[in-house]
Amino acid sequence: MVAQAVATIALGVLGASGIVKLIDPDPTTGAMSTVGLPASNTLSRLLGIVEIVVAVIALAAGGLAVIAAAGLYAAFAVFTVAALRLELPIQSCGCFGRDDTPPTILHVAYNSGAAAALFTLPVLGLAPIEWGLAPLELALFVGFAAVGVYASYLLLATLPQLLGLARNP
Repeated sequence: MVAQAVATIALGVLGASGIVKLIDPDPTTGAMSTVGLPASNTLSRLLGIVEIVVAVIALAAGGLAVIAAAGLYAAFAVFTVAALRLELPIQSCGCFGRDDTPPTILHVAYNSGAAAALFTLPVLGLAPIEWGLAPLELALFVGFAAVGVYASYLLLATLPQLLGLARNP
């Protein structure tokens, strides 16, 4: 159940990140350009659409979409490691549509953990959400996942800023 909870939270973050890319693709476009990847707002929006579709299908049906989501998170981890190792001046990783969310080691850990949890589900024969749960159990699980998505946002977007302020008051 822990892998399912982590995977469900990761899929929620993936879908939310996709929505943000549709609304404001500029931070993602800038991050991709800085790393030397093909970059345009159209490509950033396309990535957002892929993230949304993969997240929704993975949550609804599991299966190959869970593997696709794990692959996306693995790619995000590699992207973040490359940006950190090359010490590129990226103002935003693009995941939350903010100009002040640079990639950090927290992003690497989160993306790697999400990929691992998502890859684990098919091995265990599990779906992210067990839709056959009793209604109250399902509501509690989905509610917990929603809180986890928000906590993930705080971890990746807000905590690095707070730590930066603590170091540079």
